[in-house]
Amino acid sequence: MKSLYTILTGLAILLLNACSPYEDRITPADPAGVKLDFTVTQTSGYDNQVTLESKTQGVLPYWDYGFGTTNATKAVVILPFAGDFFIKYAAYAAGGPKTDSVKVTVSENDPNYFASPMWNLLTNGADGKTWVWATDVPTGYCFGNGSGGADKPEWWTVGTAGLRDQGVLDDEMKFDLDHNANFAITHKGATVAGSFSLDTLAKTLKVNGADISWGNNVTYNIIKLNANEMTLVQQGDGWRNIWMFKRKGFIF
Repeated sequence: MKSLYTILTGLAILLLNACSPYEDRITPADPAGVKLDFTVTQTSGYDNQVTLESKTQGVLPYWDYGFGTTNATKAVVILPFAGDFFIKYAAYAAGGPKTDSVKVTVSENDPNYFASPMWNLLTNGADGKTWVWATDVPTGYCFGNGSGGADKPEWWTVGTAGLRDQGVLDDEMKFDLDHNANFAITHKGATVAGSFSLDTLAKTLKVNGADISWGNNVTYNIIKLNANEMTLVQQGDGWRNIWMFKRKGFIF
């Protein structure tokens, strides 16, 4: 009986395989057999604008241009910063992806992308700008909190002594647009690098991979930004946390 069961089981397996679609059992194609065909074209006179076009047949394209990704067959993208960048192309076929890349050179930071004066006020462009605590503001208080519309600390107020107690008095923050939206904070002699996102319409600032001095790792509202002063707030319901900074070297 056991032998009959074994034989019947074997026949069932053979019949199941015989009924399976043939294409489900073939070995996937080797991606090495895919012939890549694609173009990367910068716009004449405006080399921040790049047209990506995949001409490889029978594949799903994928592009990584450093400042974003797309799987469009044809796309027009913007490289906002000056410098050399690699645009990566992948063609996904049955056997997996086959990849290549193209190096492009962008001559200048995109004047359209950085048209808002807020970019230059914050960063001084590729050269960068360093911000420190505004300890010499007229009130003497550059950190604290207050009511929902306060532009300076009202309730809890912190000045030089409090910043020194927290070990942040000598912190320095640098923003620049050198090949990226770069941020770096120097605290007790050690520098941590990150990046930042600036929304010039909403007037918000988000630091990625680091944070502002004595920050709360949130998206900050910018309520003042000029050549010498920057005031950031964490907006709550009827309250604000407030940070007041100044350009390094500036004296009130």
